[in-house]
Amino acid sequence: MLTLKHNKLFIYYIISCLFTFFVSAYTPYSECTTGRITGYDEYTEGGSCGFGIPKMYGAAPNESFYNLGEKCGICYELVAPNGVLLFMVDSYCPVKGNEKSCSGDMLHFDLHRNGFNTVVDEGIGKLNITFRMVSCDHNRNMVLKTKKDTSKYFFSFVIMYHNIGLRKVYYSFDNTTWTGLDRDGDYNHWTVHRVDTLPMYIQMESISGEKVQTTINEIIADHQYDTGVQFKIPNKMYEPFSLKEVKSPKVENCCKLHDAFTDIYYEGNYIGEWQDISNCEPDIAYTKNCYQGKKCVKVNFVDWKVYHFFNRIKPESRRYSAIKFMIKSESTCDKCLKLKLDDYDFYSISTNEPGKWEEKTIPLKDLGLDSDRFRKFMFQGGKKESQIFILTISN
Repeated sequence: MLTLKHNKLFIYYIISCLFTFFVSAYTPYSECTTGRITGYDEYTEGGSCGFGIPKMYGAAPNESFYNLGEKCGICYELVAPNGVLLFMVDSYCPVKGNEKSCSGDMLHFDLHRNGFNTVVDEGIGKLNITFRMVSCDHNRNMVLKTKKDTSKYFFSFVIMYHNIGLRKVYYSFDNTTWTGLDRDGDYNHWTVHRVDTLPMYIQMESISGEKVQTTINEIIADHQYDTGVQFKIPNKMYEPFSLKEVKSPKVENCCKLHDAFTDIYYEGNYIGEWQDISNCEPDIAYTKNCYQGKKCVKVNFVDWKVYHFFNRIKPESRRYSAIKFMIKSESTCDKCLKLKLDDYDFYSISTNEPGKWEEKTIPLKDLGLDSDRFRKFMFQGGKKESQIFILTISN
């Protein structure tokens, strides 16, 4: 939120930036948390979850988070410097041979290279991100896929395309007495070791506790059975590690970018990837007339000098819609401040009623933005009188 103050002799600009996020289309199942990503190339063969060649972006989390296949088929939304990525766990990253990334010191996703390259600049090998668990939105029924060596003595299968995490699988021959199965090691398979009679009934339980079932009328190896069912989207949130329900979760429209874009200046320091490139000398220790008592940047504009800050990594434009701020002046301010985005034209800002806070929301499109990336903002005053610019960026 930007805030401005003006008086007769000089102009005080007290500014707090708030970029408005677009709301994610995916139903969240967890709060946002931080993680780390790398990219790998071997994903074209299919991973340990047994789904085969991936039909969406996939990832291999670190071994402890994978937890013997528990996270297989769960989808996540991550926010990285160049955008947002929806992906599904289809393998895991073992500690052995990957000690620097997948030892468990931090939740880590080794992304399929095609997904990694969509959200990270070339040349960056490892990066911290923000992520949350979300609905996969497969828009289809779940599928039961049997292994190539499946028979009535070894009916082994995976469950694919579930919109929420799969907790447990059961089987029954009479549709009354149910026996629970365990995942086979790291490989996400469920196995009935002897099929005595048909039909056989398979029941699937989600992490929300919902149970749905399907019927197997014949045994076919290397086959995909349409189960005819799909889990409902629950109105619940879960802890992303344990998958236990969170009773009082924080409500977030979407994850914030990981400390690179959202917050610009806090308590005397530029944070994330933001940097000051002004042609004036701001006093970052200034503490007077700051908005809501926060520390500010004070800039004296003389002869068209500007306050100018930019981001080292260009944010993705579609994640933001506007820059929003409050403005107040002692007297009417007619186009007293100009705002410029990148190399587009200036946008003039005025106040309408002296002494009253006025909310201003300037869509990025009104600042001329017509590309998929942006980088810098520049504020500039006039030449006729000395102007004091005070900048404070709130969390």
